[in-house]
Amino acid sequence: MRRWPTHVVPWLLVVAIGGPATAWAVAHLDDLRHGAPIEWQRPYAPLLALGAVLVGVALFHLRRHKGASLAFTRVGTLAQVRRGAIAWLAGLPGALRVVAVVAFAVALGRPETFKIETREIDSVDIMIVLDMSKSMEETDMSPRRDRMDAALAVVRDFIAQRDGDRVGLAVFAQGAMLQCPLTGDMDVLDWIVADLRIGDVPELGTAIGDGLGMALGQLEKSEAKSKVVILLSDGDNNVVTAFTPEEAARMAHDDHVKVFTVLVGAEGGGWGGLGGMSVNPETLRNIANVTGGEFFRATDSRRLNASFDEVRKTLEKTRRVVKHKVPDRQLFGPLVGLGVLLLILEQVLAATRFRRFP
Repeated sequence: MRRWPTHVVPWLLVVAIGGPATAWAVAHLDDLRHGAPIEWQRPYAPLLALGAVLVGVALFHLRRHKGASLAFTRVGTLAQVRRGAIAWLAGLPGALRVVAVVAFAVALGRPETFKIETREIDSVDIMIVLDMSKSMEETDMSPRRDRMDAALAVVRDFIAQRDGDRVGLAVFAQGAMLQCPLTGDMDVLDWIVADLRIGDVPELGTAIGDGLGMALGQLEKSEAKSKVVILLSDGDNNVVTAFTPEEAARMAHDDHVKVFTVLVGAEGGGWGGLGGMSVNPETLRNIANVTGGEFFRATDSRRLNASFDEVRKTLEKTRRVVKHKVPDRQLFGPLVGLGVLLLILEQVLAATRFRRFP
């Protein structure tokens, strides 16, 4: 009578243990999620479960060839002895470990459920307009950093202070370009700002009027009751494609859009007064005066935020309903518990008749 191949038996034990364990885990997770969809924080982590195959090969096959041997003259007599039930279950501790590895791998995927929270917020719409012309490479900002770095620091600090407002970004140099439409996701906007570099738009020119006009065009599409522009530049306008700074300022005034302007660059003509590309604060002052905004310098980012917050209190807000997806239940706990239980059971069995020698 042909015997069942002994090397297959441990894998049958894996299936016999893994089947009920999987059924229990699925049923338990289904109870915990209360009908909510399960999402995986690390969706590729469960692929580590394939490593359980390697663990099984090491335990069930490679270890067999490294076991101790005993010389015996009557091999034929031993061959006639039937294997007992315990002998067939010799691979049980290893099967428990293989299933435990699978449980831990799935747990590493961090299954969880989310819930949607809604809240009402008071919001205004803000467009940031950033000068990215060649002159913004001038290194005249203390301590020895260029104007672009100073402008980005002001913008990122301003973004970090926003809570509930929608903010967009337009950039300009020789021409103007919309970099980010109005959004409430400040993390995404901050990532976009941090990635800006001189040369993203043709840099040989400074078209302040076009940049401001681009922002006003975006705000025209907004239904917000209050709209604001934050304009950062060295103020030295030298290119006009669609609008001069004065024309754009009058458009903002007519649309009831306040423009806060920020001068980026040293008025002394360079770091330490040693010359360099000039700045033109009067252009930015005029824009702020015409639109009812305020004029600042890049070194006054704290005053910009404080002053803007004061002005914001006087603006009519738009009431918006914002939905947030927040974590609700972490579901990896039962999987970790199952894996630990299987490992404990393996160690208990390994201390009994299933102990291996040597």
